Amino acid sequence: MIRAIIKLDCALLFRSRAGWLLAVLLVAAAALALSSGLDWRERYLGAAENARAQVAEDHDVLAGVYADIESGRRQPTNVDTFDGNGEFIPDPRDPYVAGFYHTQLAELPAGPLLGLATGSTELRATHHRIKSVPLNSLMQVGEPAERVNPGALAAGRFDLLAFILYLCPLALALLLFDATAREREGGLAPLLAGLGASKRDLLVARGLTRGGLIAAIAVSASAVGIVLIGATEPTVIFGWIMGTLVYLAFWTVLLLWVASSGLAMVGAAAVAVGLWVMLMLLSPGLIERTLRPDGLLEPRALADAAVRRVGRETNANPEAQAAAKARVAREYWKIDFATAPACADREGVLTEYVERRLSDETYSAAIRQGAAREAMYDTRLDRWGWISPALGVRRSMESLAGVDPARQRLFEEQVISYHAAWRNRITDALFACRSLDRAAFDTAPRFAWRAPGISNTALIGIGSAALLTLLIGVIALRKRSLLD
Repeated sequence: MIRAIIKLDCALLFRSRAGWLLAVLLVAAAALALSSGLDWRERYLGAAENARAQVAEDHDVLAGVYADIESGRRQPTNVDTFDGNGEFIPDPRDPYVAGFYHTQLAELPAGPLLGLATGSTELRATHHRIKSVPLNSLMQVGEPAERVNPGALAAGRFDLLAFILYLCPLALALLLFDATAREREGGLAPLLAGLGASKRDLLVARGLTRGGLIAAIAVSASAVGIVLIGATEPTVIFGWIMGTLVYLAFWTVLLLWVASSGLAMVGAAAVAVGLWVMLMLLSPGLIERTLRPDGLLEPRALADAAVRRVGRETNANPEAQAAAKARVAREYWKIDFATAPACADREGVLTEYVERRLSDETYSAAIRQGAAREAMYDTRLDRWGWISPALGVRRSMESLAGVDPARQRLFEEQVISYHAAWRNRITDALFACRSLDRAAFDTAPRFAWRAPGISNTALIGIGSAALLTLLIGVIALRKRSLLD
């Protein structure tokens, strides 16, 4: 009987102008979502390519300077004897100025499915040109003035994930709200019941045909996107497809539950649209705002303020400068500034380095504190996000795609650590009165991105949606007469 109803429903859909119009609109929306996501992927990759080109240009310039010095074509200025007259030619071998010549690139590679989802890549820097400049100047490159709440991304770029999360459930609501009401109100229910059909048969058939139509469009769009971006990780691809199917299955059985309630067509339509508004627009925002910890939005602004305070305090008077030196000697560099060699302590430059060290440590501590608050927020969302399947599945799919806030935070942590190591390399040369010659330039360690594995977040939302789908399906598809 289910097979016969499926054939009948397929024939009805094939002859329905409204059904064709909906399918065409969905395909067009999927194409737009793919185009938007792929455009962002190209911009992402283009920005990284530009950064690599700039770093390569810096390297070429530095190599040329070294070659000129070695050949005698250029003589750098002696900073100890320079009187301010004439041209000043910096010496890249001098650790006081080398930090502005030596440039390295820290790059966050594109996630495995970037382009299908954009996530927090729109909000945070994906590459940094590393020099021994102060960290607060470095980390602001390519980023907004203040860190944005990484959870409030639901209204972001229209990508394929947004298409699946928002438009596909709306299309299902349009197709399934009258899954039994039309037959009941049109007088066909007694005929179908006389032929042996139950309400469950009709609901299953409608769910397979109409839910299958939307799922076919979503999965086909995903397959096209996967091919276009050249994704090659089977586990990630399988997870994305399964997440899409589970999420659409959840909406299908939920709307079939509404259809099985015996509501008239108008009432079923109102309930279906109400569920879409509640689960798609209201509940994710309410959950995110409820779980958001205090101070999540301001860590970068607070870090900048703390750095300015350090500058004011260390430059207030000689006593403050002496105290700052003592603190740096005790906590960070483990040296005695009083015994610093004369070649290192020139023109009070050590005071500048002390201030820079304090500002770097202050800034990195503030950013790490902000990251800890964000991580706590993520944990809360993992624990309670299943209440809103759209929120849970969104976080899971972003994690699979490699565009989630946790991946961005890990990159920032690695950038902070690499910058500290690079800064210490310059500082060690400074206090050892050692030049950074060509060999030191050529053998400088490069930034190495350490990618995380697939996190539990990628499974929690999809698994929770699957359990809810099973529970609601058991309730909605219990066997009843079409006349109930």
